Amino acid sequence: MEYYIKISILLCIYGVFKEFRPAEPYIVPYMTSPPLNFTAQQINHDIFPVSTYSTMASLIVIFLITDILRYKIIIILQSICMIISFFLLIYGRGIFQMQIEEIFYGLHMAGEVGYFTYIYAKVDNEHYQEVTSHVRSAYLVGKSLCGIVSQTVVYFNLIKLQGLLWITIGSQVMALIWAVLLPSVDRSMYFHRNLPDVDKTNVQNSSKTTHNWKTVVNFIRFDVKSAFTNMYVLKWAIWWALATCCYYMATAYCQVLWQVVREEAHATDVQYNGAVEAMYTLLGALGSMIVGRLQLDWRRLGETLLAVGSLAMAGVLYIMSATGSEVVAYLSIIILNIIFQTMITVANSEVAKNINKESYGLIFGITTFAVYIVRSVFTYVALQVYRLTIRVQFEVYALYFGVLGIFFIFVMVVKCARQK
Repeated sequence: MEYYIKISILLCIYGVFKEFRPAEPYIVPYMTSPPLNFTAQQINHDIFPVSTYSTMASLIVIFLITDILRYKIIIILQSICMIISFFLLIYGRGIFQMQIEEIFYGLHMAGEVGYFTYIYAKVDNEHYQEVTSHVRSAYLVGKSLCGIVSQTVVYFNLIKLQGLLWITIGSQVMALIWAVLLPSVDRSMYFHRNLPDVDKTNVQNSSKTTHNWKTVVNFIRFDVKSAFTNMYVLKWAIWWALATCCYYMATAYCQVLWQVVREEAHATDVQYNGAVEAMYTLLGALGSMIVGRLQLDWRRLGETLLAVGSLAMAGVLYIMSATGSEVVAYLSIIILNIIFQTMITVANSEVAKNINKESYGLIFGITTFAVYIVRSVFTYVALQVYRLTIRVQFEVYALYFGVLGIFFIFVMVVKCARQK
């Protein structure tokens, strides 16, 4: 077995353990029932937003130190933060303790940069596309198993919801152990990097492969300039950042919406949150696989995809905001996920194909940071300043995607006019 395959398998096993968190599909029902007894409004306005701010603040530090610390330590810290987060969910009681829990959850989310870029520092860039698909598959397997197990437990009433938290902690402990066993990264991507022919004179007139800070800064500047002055890359990166921001908010707060729908309908039957998560994960993966096999000219069709897809997601989110049916709310999030995963596959692929391969991790990190800056501003204005209800929140998400879709229609019209 080739070395890069072994490394990929090891990281994928960690990824499955990391994503296997069966408590998450039922985290809002757990928090709104004894012993916590929070209201949906408290969760929406006072608790969940903290993880967004924590992730954004942490990303600044993580982004700066991941390459210096050689990735593995970030992955280990990511697992530790998730374990602490779920212990606080079990033993914490008041809003303040839950906010501390969300800080650790945000730290875990920021650590995703280390997880996704570790593989790029361990394998040659000729294998980037293949190992990226492996890591993505591990994510999908973990999320799917999470949904299936949690739904089975809840449907057959095998254990209480708190039991799902203990199962989640067990999985995260396994992830931590596996993270410790991962091979260390021997070199950083920027401090030990071959000089690019196109920029040897600009970066450093030396053939050394170990570089000082000035050289590293020049490498980063070159990669950022190379990527984001390419208008084709910039177009996809803008949609990637803006759409991912709104998608994350919709999926993060959909459980709160489902809870409100149930309360308004006085529903007492079994919730299918786990089954829905498993279904939208698998169908989203299927959509990604199908679009990944299509041989289409995205330079010509890109704006059409971005416009139509964004408007479709706007429609789905508006339906979610207005529905009084739990089934419709479930179906809406499934459809939203299929559309988004299909489109983000194209966006990621088009960006990756048009940037320096050694800058994958850097561009991923910058785009992720942009996502959380926009998300933090959006969250603060919507939830802390205006304290929007959950239904109005989803109306705003729909408007957001609607504006994004109209923007790309405008881009498409301008492009067509210039070609005539």
